[in-house]
Amino acid sequence: METFHIHIKGMVQGVGFRPFVHQLANEMNLCGYISNTKNGVHIEINGDENTAVVFCQNILQYPPENALITGHSISRTITKSYLNFSIIPDFSDEIPDLFLTPDISICEKCKHDLSDRQGKRYRYPFTTCLQCGPRYSILKKLPYDRINTTMSHLNMCTDCLQEYQDIGDRRYYSQTNSCPECAIQMHIYDKTISEIALSQDVMITYISNAILAGKIVSVKGTGGFLLMCDATNKQTISDLRQKKHRPTKPLAVMYPDLTMAEKDVFIYDQEKNILQNKVAPILLCRRKNICLSGLCNEEIAPELDKIGVMLPNNPLLYLFAKECNKPLVTTSGNISGSPILYKDEDALTHLFDIADLILTYDREIVMPQDDSVLQLTETGQKIILRRSRGLAPGYFPHPFSGINERLLAFGGELKGSFAIYQNGNIYISQYLGDQQSLESQIAYKKSMSQLTAMLNIKPDVILADSHPAYHSTSAASVYSVEHDVKNLLKIQHHKAHFSAVLAENSLLHTCEPILGIVWDGTGYGDDHQIWGSEVFLYENGDMKRLAHLKYFNHLMNDKMSREPRLSALSLLKELPSHQHIIESYFNETEWKYYHKVLTGKPETMTSSMGRFLDGVACILGIGSIQTYEGETVMKMESLARQYIPEKETFYNFEIVNDEILYFPFLEACIHDFITSGNVPKICRKVFFSLARLVGQLSDYHSIDRIAFSGGVFQNALLVDIIKKSLNGKKHLYFHVQLSPNDECIGFGQIACYDLQKRRDKVQPLSDIAES
Repeated sequence: METFHIHIKGMVQGVGFRPFVHQLANEMNLCGYISNTKNGVHIEINGDENTAVVFCQNILQYPPENALITGHSISRTITKSYLNFSIIPDFSDEIPDLFLTPDISICEKCKHDLSDRQGKRYRYPFTTCLQCGPRYSILKKLPYDRINTTMSHLNMCTDCLQEYQDIGDRRYYSQTNSCPECAIQMHIYDKTISEIALSQDVMITYISNAILAGKIVSVKGTGGFLLMCDATNKQTISDLRQKKHRPTKPLAVMYPDLTMAEKDVFIYDQEKNILQNKVAPILLCRRKNICLSGLCNEEIAPELDKIGVMLPNNPLLYLFAKECNKPLVTTSGNISGSPILYKDEDALTHLFDIADLILTYDREIVMPQDDSVLQLTETGQKIILRRSRGLAPGYFPHPFSGINERLLAFGGELKGSFAIYQNGNIYISQYLGDQQSLESQIAYKKSMSQLTAMLNIKPDVILADSHPAYHSTSAASVYSVEHDVKNLLKIQHHKAHFSAVLAENSLLHTCEPILGIVWDGTGYGDDHQIWGSEVFLYENGDMKRLAHLKYFNHLMNDKMSREPRLSALSLLKELPSHQHIIESYFNETEWKYYHKVLTGKPETMTSSMGRFLDGVACILGIGSIQTYEGETVMKMESLARQYIPEKETFYNFEIVNDEILYFPFLEACIHDFITSGNVPKICRKVFFSLARLVGQLSDYHSIDRIAFSGGVFQNALLVDIIKKSLNGKKHLYFHVQLSPNDECIGFGQIACYDLQKRRDKVQPLSDIAES
């Protein structure tokens, strides 16, 4: 009888891996042990070689549902004699080398427990099991064991402990196990910050009744506080918007089930699967003309044809949704412009400016996360709009093979997210907000500190955006000094975008040329101008800028992104006879002042496709001032979907050397607007023209493989038109696990570093990074 050691790496903690292996060992009559460690799980068994191989193969072929195995090894070790098989604690002290399990939405069996009047977990709002519950949000350090989570202070009752120790129970070794006898206690506070004295069993009903009575309540969710109200009550929604300073930005709606959701929106099979999967994200769905649930659709998503739909992702929300039996507005609990609040004391301090009641509970959140947001296009292309709860921080598989250094990439600015590379693993943080706000900067720093400490990473290289005014770039410089990291590389923004989509599609090694289309709002260019409509060539490890929109004035700098009227004025600088179309959007003083600025020597020029589309939307009368990012173009997309053409028509762009000339486009677009006023038809032509431009660029440069990145490609209609018009003619590559927006920048910075390593192991790659 020999002893064999098996090491399993990947997402193997918090997924029921130890109970699964223990049950398998019992079935095969094997003795030994299994242990969670910082680099995966380690197993030892007594047996002959054939038995050990079969045991290992069974583990690899039939792992737990939520597990992800990325590597394994099996070897003989010093012979030991075990009397049984057991789960033992971790006594090792390795450098962490494993995936961190994200929070997992409530499973069907736990939903049944909530509804079982005879069961002990009937209506217990923190019901979990091996297959569901909080993971990443409550983990303080590795390995994943209760003592290392924010549930360490809660002792299990006798019944829960019996479940925990019963190998045949589905809560065997479930680290988040609890029940009403050893409950996580809830607390309800009113506006005086006084706790309302109620028994635990009536709190769900109390809050539900308050919602149905038109109150706004804040509820502690899995990753932070949420603001909730009745989505069929116009006045309450209006009050929420006013108090949150969110006049028009769309609000997410939670439904108790798909049946009710389908009264208001179209949900197709693939979308149903996404809504009901273990991530349980917010999914943008096309709304129906008549909402039969009573949903106030115009108040929820003004002038948009899609609604953010979600199903309850944890038992507490499930109970609220079932008891209210109505669609509920469910939005992040924060003050407008700041990140989601997740600490009880912060919620009690700040959220009573909005909420009438706050419900919290005695389980801390250490890693705050908003809900993830996705959409599917008609052609089935998945677009991630926000990568957070349920998706962060894991990424697998990754395409990097030649990196030996430990990397910390600080990402971009408007969609804060950082990335870590260590021991062959990639970790990409959750969405951390716009880094232009102090609150988001603090949240970003705390999350980075928490995750780097958990992973015990001491980076060899820091990667940052090349924009000199980005807070993330400044933070990278400060970090490199404070932690004595000698190597700081600055990566051009759009090259990071392009590298990210190349890496996601395993194209970093390709020898064939690839055209990169990177369209977004802003990024600091190598020529010190603001880029945003970039066309790149990637070939043999080299990246070259081929073309861009003809530069126009970057009027009033960042103010331009908030006021499409400034983009319109800048675009119309060379078309003065049409400037009267937008004159009403300015008062007399503004009109004179901005013309003076426009005719002077510009400080900065831009090629931004985002600002170009903002300007077009303003010219078409869709909006002159934005109350949230992307507002006018989202409305333009919604209008465009109203028009179904018999035959697609377009406005022409001209490609001259490295410039894309837009004057023919604007002249024809304005002519249509003046003569027909059919804005939905014009909007459709705008997006088809952009798709056609992609084909023009591909033909002009004789490159048929095209990769897309940048926030403009969050536009589902544009992506669909591109796929429908170019599929079969071109090879198209979109993001897979990441958003096309700036959340992918940290990953792209690591991809750029990988390219540098391939090309030159000594000198930085001058056209991608600068030291």
